[in-house]
Amino acid sequence: MASKVEIVVLGLLAEAPMHGYDLLERFRARSMGFWTELSRASVYQVLKRAERDGLITGRAQEGREGPDRRVFRITKPGRDRLARGVAEMAGSLVPFDGPAGVAIGFADVVPASVAKAVTDARERAVRDLLDAVRTELERTVDDHDPGRAVSTSMLRRQEAFAEAELAWLRAHRAALGRGSR
Repeated sequence: MASKVEIVVLGLLAEAPMHGYDLLERFRARSMGFWTELSRASVYQVLKRAERDGLITGRAQEGREGPDRRVFRITKPGRDRLARGVAEMAGSLVPFDGPAGVAIGFADVVPASVAKAVTDARERAVRDLLDAVRTELERTVDDHDPGRAVSTSMLRRQEAFAEAELAWLRAHRAALGRGSR
């Protein structure tokens, strides 16, 4: 299965040829950091591996104002890998949450004051995320880049997840209040 970073890199290159720095800038411009992680090092590792595997081709381009850069273009095998990877990832059964879910999942075995503090901290973090998502939606409302519609939809997805988690946290807090330790 393709990695998330490989899918991001191939997906962005499917839109247009670009070099590594452009990939990172497009990632930021699309607000993609709200739904996936990406590091500079991982992008360059994937570019190197994808070129070696024939998923992309690279061509040196003279730098006008800086160093020479390598511009990458997706190949037919790269588009095939992208399509397979997107289909595999969409159908994979993975949990919605990470570290916060693990912390909350042990609320029944820690002192009540800790369980309450963990729940309160998670609520603050989710509210902060919700505020950040809404701010990003407002900031990008006039962005008419062709990829913005999908990015906006993904931000709306994060907004819905955050709202659902806040509702769940209210119910979880009530359940904690009924339990005893």
